[in-house]
Amino acid sequence: MKRRSLKSIALNISLVCAALLIGTVLGLLQVKPPRVNNNSDMHPAYLRMLDNIRDYAARPHPNGSDEIGRVRAAILSELEGMGASPVVEAEEMTELEYIDSIVRLDYGMPLEEWWALNGAALADAGINTPEENFTVPFEGHESITLHNILVKLDAPGTESAVMFVAHYDSTADGPGAADDMVSVCAMLEAVRAQAADTAPKSDLYFLFTDGEEDGLLGARKFVRAHPELRENVGLVVNLEARGNRGALLLFETSSESYGPVQLALRAGAKPIGTSFAAAVYAMMPNYTDLTAFLDDGYAGINFAAIEGVETYHMPSDSFENLDENTAWQYLTTVNAIAEFASQSPPDEMRYEQGKAVYFPFLPGVLVFIPLYLSHVLCGAACAAAVAAALYLIKRGKLKVSPLTVTMGILVLLSIGAAIFFPLGAYLFYIPLLAAALTAFMTVKSVLRACARMAAGVAVLLVWIPVLFLLWVSMIQPMML
Repeated sequence: MKRRSLKSIALNISLVCAALLIGTVLGLLQVKPPRVNNNSDMHPAYLRMLDNIRDYAARPHPNGSDEIGRVRAAILSELEGMGASPVVEAEEMTELEYIDSIVRLDYGMPLEEWWALNGAALADAGINTPEENFTVPFEGHESITLHNILVKLDAPGTESAVMFVAHYDSTADGPGAADDMVSVCAMLEAVRAQAADTAPKSDLYFLFTDGEEDGLLGARKFVRAHPELRENVGLVVNLEARGNRGALLLFETSSESYGPVQLALRAGAKPIGTSFAAAVYAMMPNYTDLTAFLDDGYAGINFAAIEGVETYHMPSDSFENLDENTAWQYLTTVNAIAEFASQSPPDEMRYEQGKAVYFPFLPGVLVFIPLYLSHVLCGAACAAAVAAALYLIKRGKLKVSPLTVTMGILVLLSIGAAIFFPLGAYLFYIPLLAAALTAFMTVKSVLRACARMAAGVAVLLVWIPVLFLLWVSMIQPMML
């Protein structure tokens, strides 16, 4: 009997280990970008994009530098050469406007309101003006000039639009091949492809912002200068980078996430991300250009590559260190969404409102469901696990033990998480695993073999999203 029990335990451990190994491999495959397709029609555009990244990110090009002037002239020349009509919007920003922008980001209120709350205490410390309290990176000047570049590809008879955003400035320390020149050059190729379309059905805007690295300065200025666009632009797609390799992740959405993520899926962009990651990111004090649009009421989605964080804002953020497959995914993602938006009439661009939960299940497959359905599934799974446990206890096949207590806690945690913390649809797997383990520990003979397989499958189903969750959603976004 003991020998048989030991064999059973060994088999159980082997099944669990095999499931975890398979889950680990599949989980890691989630965060690998697709390989460059040399036979794709998009490959010539990819080669042009690489040439432009190599040129534009040859040296650091921070706001106000001579180098960013060279980069801006090169971008304008490229746009004009493809038949687009770029507009340079030069906007002056004063010290007080800069401080107001930073205070809004850091404290969530205008400078005037913040000063009313804190000015008296600062005056007691000898600080009498906001300029004395904040560091303004204007190098002795009273203002700086921002140069946003805007391209509109107009569709006749409609104002419905999608806007793509990337910043073309870098920090003073790094050339910014990933942050954010790969995004800029991917957008240039999307402009080229869509500018050749003689019958677009929806407008497309491409905004290349200045001063992002100094506090979203260009994006803030643009939003304030164009209040009329809020009603016309149905979606803002921002492209960023925290690293220079790995998959392009959908790491942020507007609060009503269902529609924006649904549109990306319909476009065939194959986004990779989790609603848990977006929820975690929303609680963090980080920001990108998309923040300026979200604060003004726009709907939006945010993409970024986040592996290779050691190159962020460093001299090593160079063309030579940029992963070619990551660059390919930037290009294919932008072009897929731009093509879909351009060819979709305004009524087809309308999407459902509401929140969604989503996570990658297998490579290239995103589980995407409305939040209410996640609650229903989670509740049903919890109820099934509780019913199974009560039935087995009543039949005398399940005794109260540390195992059953643990499973009970898992079920309760699942219910609580589904009700109070709707951050990820994967939560409804937990009670399913508890139910499978219950069957595994109690049913004999043929049913026991089936239960073993069910338990292994349940562990696998849990492990894929959980591994992705731990690696991408909890560790990497904290560095964004």
